[in-house]
Amino acid sequence: MDGQPLSPREGAEPISLWHGILAGLTLCTTLLAGASFDGRYSDLGPVDLTVFALGHPSVFLAGLPFALPLLFILLVHEMGHFITARRYGIRTTWPYFIPGPPAISLGTFGAFIRLKGAIPDRGILMEVGVGGPLWGFLASVAVASVGFISARLGYHAPADLGLDVNLPLAYRGLQSILLGDQRTVQTLFENPILLAAWLGFFVQGLNLIPVGQLDGGHVLYGFARGGHRWVSTGIAAALAAYALIQPQWIVWAVLLFFVLGLRHPPTLRDERPLSGAQVALGLAAVVIFALCFLPAPFA
Repeated sequence: MDGQPLSPREGAEPISLWHGILAGLTLCTTLLAGASFDGRYSDLGPVDLTVFALGHPSVFLAGLPFALPLLFILLVHEMGHFITARRYGIRTTWPYFIPGPPAISLGTFGAFIRLKGAIPDRGILMEVGVGGPLWGFLASVAVASVGFISARLGYHAPADLGLDVNLPLAYRGLQSILLGDQRTVQTLFENPILLAAWLGFFVQGLNLIPVGQLDGGHVLYGFARGGHRWVSTGIAAALAAYALIQPQWIVWAVLLFFVLGLRHPPTLRDERPLSGAQVALGLAAVVIFALCFLPAPFA
């Protein structure tokens, strides 16, 4: 392979029935999660709410202000990866959405695509890796802006997570500009759109942790292929140690060490240098990470 882009048709991957099934299930679970914030149904437990919703489909409508913005952010993130990969003819799947129990996941564990072709060089790896969080970040900014402006116009439908959460810098900045609110921690979100935006920023920050084959791991490999393994292992070990202080990170540390892995496969032409535009993309990813990552999401 000479590293030149393939045609978009050669990079195509058909949509399977599983894509539709998982997307439909994720829509249902996020709608239920959103409905649980509605005052009419907030007293119902997860099982009772599900049973009630099956008999009263209108319950799902109450979850729309949360579910649609959240799924929009996840879809934009994954399509950022997908479109960039297709532009270079890299064979990839369409996004798979992952449904989750509303009580512990707010309806979803995210989404992912699978790259099924070799990456020509580190610069293209950088572009594919940054494409998701870059567009996901912009989508989160758009959703947060809609939520804050809606709040100013009178849309007050508090979404209570039942615990205090810390706010990422990006969220705090928009909140300060659009609402004049300087809070750094909160329990009640003014409306479900803002809760979806908070999750959107949180997801971008998680994906940009520079470990393994996470988006941040792609960026790390693009900048420092030779040091990727050592930096990745060091950061994962630091995160595992940090989990002793912040137990909320235990699950993520286990995933990194035993599921996602710490290594990164080489590209076809690792020796090819990054272009100036690709370096700028990598630096943009570092800025987005700083604006979105929360060392302690739950206060």
